[in-house]
Amino acid sequence: MTRTDPSEGIALRSLVAGPQPLLVASVGYDGRAGQLRTALDAAGLQRLDSFLGSSLPQGAKVGFVATQDEVRLVDERDDALLRAPREGFSSEWLEAATRLRGTMFVVAEGIDLSPEMPLAQLARQLDATARDDGLVGAIVGVVEERPSLPLLF
Repeated sequence: MTRTDPSEGIALRSLVAGPQPLLVASVGYDGRAGQLRTALDAAGLQRLDSFLGSSLPQGAKVGFVATQDEVRLVDERDDALLRAPREGFSSEWLEAATRLRGTMFVVAEGIDLSPEMPLAQLARQLDATARDDGLVGAIVGVVEERPSLPLLF
């Protein structure tokens, strides 16, 4: 499933590759997309030389928080870097990412994230983008924030 906000120049696709959740972002360089790209570089997403057969680095200082209404990417201060409606994310991705408490997260410029594209074709596209020095990524945490009842004493 793809979530796109044309005004921000950011598209997302969530899916499961084998047992692993994968979140792919296609991000431009202008406006809000450029700000996100700068924040992700500062947070430690690393350039990838390849995608196929590679292990993504760990230790980036960002993560995803899934709430009842949205999924947001937050930095280490819990400031939201990106927000998207929860219904736009694959239920399989949400289940796997929250169960494993993490996801593979890669960011590329201007790639096609159409939901009709098979996973194998998307993976080849990501690999080609990495070889052209256009892919950053990391394994990042995912938590599900559940509403709780206030404690009464």
